[in-house]
Amino acid sequence: MKAIIYETLIGVYALNVNGEILYKYLYPQDPKRIARLLSSQREGGITEPISKILGKLERDGIQELVIMNSALLDPLRERGFSVYHDISLQEINNVHKNIANYAKINGFIEKVDDFGKLSHEITSILAREEVHKKLSDRESLLIPTVQLLEELDTILNNLSGRMREWYGIHFPELDRRVDEHKDYAKIISKYGNRENITIKALQEMSFKKRTAEQIIEVSDTSMGADLDFDDLEIIKQFAEKNLDLYNFRDALSEYIGLLTREIAPNIAHIAGPLLGAKLIEKAGGLKNMAMMPASTIQVLGAEKALFRALKSNAKPPKHGLIFQHPYVHNVPRSKRGSHARSLAAKIAIAARADWFSGDFIADDLLKDLN
Repeated sequence: MKAIIYETLIGVYALNVNGEILYKYLYPQDPKRIARLLSSQREGGITEPISKILGKLERDGIQELVIMNSALLDPLRERGFSVYHDISLQEINNVHKNIANYAKINGFIEKVDDFGKLSHEITSILAREEVHKKLSDRESLLIPTVQLLEELDTILNNLSGRMREWYGIHFPELDRRVDEHKDYAKIISKYGNRENITIKALQEMSFKKRTAEQIIEVSDTSMGADLDFDDLEIIKQFAEKNLDLYNFRDALSEYIGLLTREIAPNIAHIAGPLLGAKLIEKAGGLKNMAMMPASTIQVLGAEKALFRALKSNAKPPKHGLIFQHPYVHNVPRSKRGSHARSLAAKIAIAARADWFSGDFIADDLLKDLN
């Protein structure tokens, strides 16, 4: 003999194969408590109503169950039941059609017409709780933070270009001697006038001696204009603001790394925390990434090039964001495609481990990759 477990808005029912009610256990007559019970059951929790029903079925020797809530499959099997999942049961029709009457008879509502109001109240509470859980998830912090980092990089590139153009009026030769925007901003903010720059000062800023000597050499013969104190002061202030943004970017990158190691430790170990975070953001979340084949992960970030190739019958891109990984960009061009495939395959396995099991397997994956 088998029984059907049917969860409703007012309680849990056990039905036989003919749709007749064997047992029922009603929820408390409080929409908030009902919503909490339903939420727990949706996540696979054996709540008191279900436990009571199961106890009665066990006493009757009923071990075969049919359920509509797939989240309860494993918990019920662990209790020794033989469980099947079916969402199109005809046997529940009688209870389903009369649930408003049952709600009235059992005191949940005063009139049958009030059942819609009760249903709306419970589902609204469930929806709010679901949104709260999503927003409380650490992953919800990662995606907008990565997007902020990308926007910040765009802004910093634009501001740094403006800074070089502006200070180039005074010391144009510095532009070709200093590649890093942050180092360029440090020189301006600390010394301003090119005549204040010394070899010792540049070496203290981690410049190589030869580079420092070249900068001083071109500063002595610079064709740049001499600027007033007020002119240089405003440029210095602009450079300091740029430096503040670069320092914030460093802090933001470190924060993203911490989040990625917490949310997806396997991905962070294989791809690196920052690249891992960018891949998760581009995939639309860790769950989406865990469902993706390695071939899709391989070209994440190269969507425009991929669609352009499909449209023009050109060769598709071999890699997207994962080109940033040393395993790909440090090898000869002819080997980048195969390296990108290998890396994407390991990242795909790492994503599945992070989402489905939580087991740390990255050391073995990295060993295989190497």
